[in-house]
Amino acid sequence: MAGRSLASKAEPTAGAMDGAEKAEGQDTSSQKIEDLMEMVKKLQKVGSLEPRVEVLINRINEAQQAKKKANEDLGEARTICEALQKELDLLHGEKVHLKEILSKKQETLRILRLHCQEKESEAQRKHTVLQECKERISALSLQIEEEKNKQRQLRLAFEEQLEELMGQHKDLWDFHRPERLAREICALDSNKEQLLKEEKLVKATLEDVKHQLCSLCGAEGPSTLDEGLFLRSQEAAATVQLFQEEHRKAEELLAAAAQSHQQLQQKCQQLQQKRQRLKEELEKRGMQVPAQAQSTQEEEAGPGDVAPRPGRPVTWWS
Repeated sequence: MAGRSLASKAEPTAGAMDGAEKAEGQDTSSQKIEDLMEMVKKLQKVGSLEPRVEVLINRINEAQQAKKKANEDLGEARTICEALQKELDLLHGEKVHLKEILSKKQETLRILRLHCQEKESEAQRKHTVLQECKERISALSLQIEEEKNKQRQLRLAFEEQLEELMGQHKDLWDFHRPERLAREICALDSNKEQLLKEEKLVKATLEDVKHQLCSLCGAEGPSTLDEGLFLRSQEAAATVQLFQEEHRKAEELLAAAAQSHQQLQQKCQQLQQKRQRLKEELEKRGMQVPAQAQSTQEEEAGPGDVAPRPGRPVTWWS
């Protein structure tokens, strides 16, 4: 298309030059004719027209031929000019059409650039949102992992405490069976009865001693000087003091046995309450209570477990 435009531009230029040359030739022929007419007029005035007739005829013929040729050239130039004008109009229309196409292409290019910029902005925004989502997912994953680790540690700690507690409960149950408690209570009752018998015996002995002293110091009086001296001697006082100390010790032993029996019953009640609370706590946490503990708790009719063995720490949950 560019070559055609250049050729089209070159052709009108050449045609314009030819037209200018033809117009110049026509002007020259017209000038010759006018010169001849003036020469004829001058010769007529002078009277010397005859010798130059042939020359004038030749010049007139030449002028007519030049005029004819100029007219032909002028017609050709007009035809070429009309063709060039038509081609120029066509080129002008094509130029306008190409300008319209160029403007449309430029508008389309501008719209495509704007659309491309919008797509790039949208892609950048989506990339930013995606990056933020990835960061949030990473943070949430870390939190979930930390929470899982925390729950795992809590579960392990709870399982360890539960195993330790169940082991302690089993040890306590093995050590404090109802049969053994019954035997210990029977032994304490036997000791209590033995102490009561010893106390009665000591009291009876004291009563006998007092009665003997009264009988010696009473109506009969001192039979002999040796008996009176003996009653007032340090040996008699030591004997009375010995009986009093034995009586006091017997009372202390009896009180200690009664207190020990009472403390034992209190500890049994406390252990029974703690075991009941432990059972409720295990049921709340969804753990199964050992069948041995359930059966033994149902069989118990007397006091519960006694205090744990010394030297073994026990941790109870309230």
